[in-house]
Amino acid sequence: MNRIICAAIAFLVGSSLLASCTPDRAPAPVAPQTIITAEYEPPGQVRNTTFVWSAEPDVDLFDERGRLIRAAQESKIIAYYAGIDVTYPGFAEALDPNYAIGISTTLQTSLAGTIRAHILEINDIHEGFKATICSQESNLATRVRDEDYRIKVFSGREEFVEFGPTTEAHRHEKWMQRHEPPRPAPETQYLSALPTSEHRWSAPTEDLFTGTGLTVTFGSDLGETMHRCEEWGRSIEPDVPDRGSEVKSREVVYDVVA
Repeated sequence: MNRIICAAIAFLVGSSLLASCTPDRAPAPVAPQTIITAEYEPPGQVRNTTFVWSAEPDVDLFDERGRLIRAAQESKIIAYYAGIDVTYPGFAEALDPNYAIGISTTLQTSLAGTIRAHILEINDIHEGFKATICSQESNLATRVRDEDYRIKVFSGREEFVEFGPTTEAHRHEKWMQRHEPPRPAPETQYLSALPTSEHRWSAPTEDLFTGTGLTVTFGSDLGETMHRCEEWGRSIEPDVPDRGSEVKSREVVYDVVA
């Protein structure tokens, strides 16, 4: 059976909490140069959203790769809705500048509900690795205005996150970006009426990216793994329409896994 965890506890370090979600096992190796940072505060655009992660039996959600994959995927969502500069510590520096340039930071909306994500496979590639991630967002709503939410209902989507060696070209491009005018950040006035919820975005307590020597990028294969993600998505939401749909709602559903 797939192992499922709630994002609200995925990154906690306390052994008593971790033991409640995982079987007894040897502790995962600690990455070198782990940098402890101040507690991360999720931006308002995603603060009422939770991630629920699962994985295939041969994938460890808690080892170094599993944690990097989850942190990168969650940071990407934050980047698109609130800006790269407010993503997890170290992510902005690790993100491939060629991918970063395509991220819009002017979205004036917010998220609420639950994102279900599933690590389908991890493959080694040229001094790094690539993970295929399935996502099921039928319980995730985009706040349009006031109390109106838009929910896209679909089976499952496929995308990948790739970790490759940081090259001199990437370092130079990142240096060039530091000297460009800052990108416009999303407006925050529209967030004043956000609902208060006990469900809150959870984040790692340390910088998982700095010191790895890896650059992060994202993409989609739309091949065999896409169909596998669709099958997985239907195992979570079996009644979604074949071609998906979009609905409007004033209620947001949260999935919480104990």
